[in-house]
Amino acid sequence: MPTRISGAVELRLALKKFAPDLSKETQKEMAIALKSVTVVAKGFVPSDSEVLSNWGKPVSSENLIYRPFPRFNSFEAKRGIGYKTSPSKPNREGFVALARIINASASGAIYETAGRKNPQGQPAFQRSRFTPVNYREDRRGFNKSLNPNAGKQFIDNLNSTGELVNARPKGLVGRPSRKQTGRLIFRAWAQDNGKANAAIIQAIENSAVKFDKNMRKAS
Repeated sequence: MPTRISGAVELRLALKKFAPDLSKETQKEMAIALKSVTVVAKGFVPSDSEVLSNWGKPVSSENLIYRPFPRFNSFEAKRGIGYKTSPSKPNREGFVALARIINASASGAIYETAGRKNPQGQPAFQRSRFTPVNYREDRRGFNKSLNPNAGKQFIDNLNSTGELVNARPKGLVGRPSRKQTGRLIFRAWAQDNGKANAAIIQAIENSAVKFDKNMRKAS
């Protein structure tokens, strides 16, 4: 999904400072491209009746000493899918996203990615004679349910409502990353087949040409 564009961040900042109208026009064009993907992604969100009934039940917060598993709500999951056309903060590698699609719902994010790392669900912890005595059974990465098959049943249910799809364009050299796999946004991006990405790049390129022309006229 990511595409590297050199100098785009500096261009966006220059547009905002010296050509605010052109900056708004560029953001509008990018928003149109992203919105088309979010509309499709929202259409992939299952109804409350399609997921396991226990996932939609409210959890009493009284006397809880742990953070409860996010409750699924179809309406909230759809509302959590959106987009931003303003540059993001630099990540650990220093890259900035010029535009992005977000999934702000916790349960929606779980539905998006659950099963891409462990297709059969998290394994149940099994202690062997080689396991250190002080190794905690409640560590991350293991199924903590009393039902050893809970993870598999959960993933199987999600897969029955929507498939995990990799958004990586076909034909690229290299091994696909599971980080680009999902049931909502990634699936919608794959279905878009690069049209939104091309539209965003075109909007940035058009703004660069117009900005340069305006600067030449002003000088």
